[in-house]
Amino acid sequence: MIKGELTIIFDDPFYKAIFERIDGTNYEVAQVNLGASLPHMPEILKLVNFHYSKLHFYQTTVEKEKIYHVNPKRAQRLAHKVTQKKIIGTKAQQALKKQFEQSKIAKKKANKDRKRKEQEKRFFQKQAKRREKHRGH
Repeated sequence: MIKGELTIIFDDPFYKAIFERIDGTNYEVAQVNLGASLPHMPEILKLVNFHYSKLHFYQTTVEKEKIYHVNPKRAQRLAHKVTQKKIIGTKAQQALKKQFEQSKIAKKKANKDRKRKEQEKRFFQKQAKRREKHRGH
């Protein structure tokens, strides 16, 4: 028996389609990037009907899933906690913030490299000066 499943998720900033198929002990997964806008049903059907054969599935073996009993109140608390996470700002603001953080990291790295080079330069100047002093008359 072959079992298949299609899941569409929003992985900021893109929507992705995750195809899963289980054939006995084989578990295969493929992922397709759908773009930044919400995919509509005709687009999804076209993907499944015409492009499914072109998907590249990654294969692993299925392991037995351990089923743990979760207290219903705990499950409710966890679900509430996940749904209450607030993301501040719009997508554009988040993208700008991410870009700012990356530029900040790049600047720190550049400053660190610059300071290291200056320190090496001073060290070599000091060494040259010492050699000059000990050269003799």
